Amino acid sequence: MLTGTNLEYTKSYNIRIVLETIRVYGPLSRVEIARRTELTAQTVTNITRNLMQSGMIIEAERLQEGRGAPSILLKINPEGAFSIGLDLDKDHLTGVLVDLLGAPRQQINQELKFPSADEAMILLEITTKELINRENISLEKICGVGLGLPGPFSVSAGKVVKDVVSPIGLPGWSNVPVREILSKNLSLPVYIENNATAAAIGELWYGAGRHFGTFFYVYFGAGLGGGLVINGQPYYGFTGNAGELGYYPARQKFEMENSSQKPHVGQFFQLPRLYKKLQAEGINVSNPAELEELYNQKNESFLSWLNEGAAQLAPLILAIEYLIDPKAIFFGGRLPDSVINDLLENLKKILPTLRIKEKTTFPDLLNAASGVEAAALGIATIPVYESMAPLPSLLMKTAKNTYRPLVSPVVNQ
Repeated sequence: MLTGTNLEYTKSYNIRIVLETIRVYGPLSRVEIARRTELTAQTVTNITRNLMQSGMIIEAERLQEGRGAPSILLKINPEGAFSIGLDLDKDHLTGVLVDLLGAPRQQINQELKFPSADEAMILLEITTKELINRENISLEKICGVGLGLPGPFSVSAGKVVKDVVSPIGLPGWSNVPVREILSKNLSLPVYIENNATAAAIGELWYGAGRHFGTFFYVYFGAGLGGGLVINGQPYYGFTGNAGELGYYPARQKFEMENSSQKPHVGQFFQLPRLYKKLQAEGINVSNPAELEELYNQKNESFLSWLNEGAAQLAPLILAIEYLIDPKAIFFGGRLPDSVINDLLENLKKILPTLRIKEKTTFPDLLNAASGVEAAALGIATIPVYESMAPLPSLLMKTAKNTYRPLVSPVVNQ
């Protein structure tokens, strides 16, 4: 369906454009902001005045350019707003509170074991309130709470996530109104996202993804997931589950407790499965930090798993190359950087043997910037992204413009 634009929101969209320009390229003078955005000098002056009054931007150093008074440079105020990210999976809960520049201010980690929905709701509320209390900030300063859950999702109208489609991964989570419960208990906006897509958005907003219009994000959580960004915008697909490569059918059946489940590639990368395998060999590990110790010790069992993981991933990476043609493919999540770097080196050796000789261009394979807290940091980005990013959908008549404006509408534009 073709739709027109909604000019009512043009002013708010321009505010977001200016803020985004300062965030990505700042500190900048007003003249430079006008040049980059192609807005008039008067519009930029009005917008930056309002952003400064709201505390979103502040003055930086002054720039002397030839004779005359130096130019005043503007930059993002880290204290202008805060956001919370909660990364929940079958084996952990990570909560972070970040400032407007994406810098973590507070962090809480908890190792879990298949939490029930009731247990998780209590933990999520307690963790959020503890993060806020530690930083000693008011609710008015918080854009919202982002919650990441393992996909795929079953989504109702309005993108309200009601349940997780894989009840084996999170038993008892069918038809849980997560957003309704948390919003009511926390008195804050709650945004729910697939943790892999959230990690991709985090890379787009704060990481190297800022410089890549189209990229794919391979996410290692308790299992395997993926997020897709096309032309600078997250791509969700028809059901909101685009990029869910972990559920791609596998040729071989992995040793799993539930043998009736159809084999899929993500099973190989399930960390609880790996922990159980290693423990059966007398190697007691239960978290990613201990996996890094095994890697540094050159443990044969773990290195064998890592080599096999590259072989499992290679055909999927090749499919991403051919079907999407991304500029880059990022790899991140709970696996330590050293482990991911080893995996990348293996893939760089395997992929050339699989490509046809006519394939002369291919994407960069890169370690994501956020480290083992990638999902939590990415999820913390979601409230900021939804309420501050210059999303083209805001201008469409069909868009549900329920976002909170950054500042009062700019007048005299």
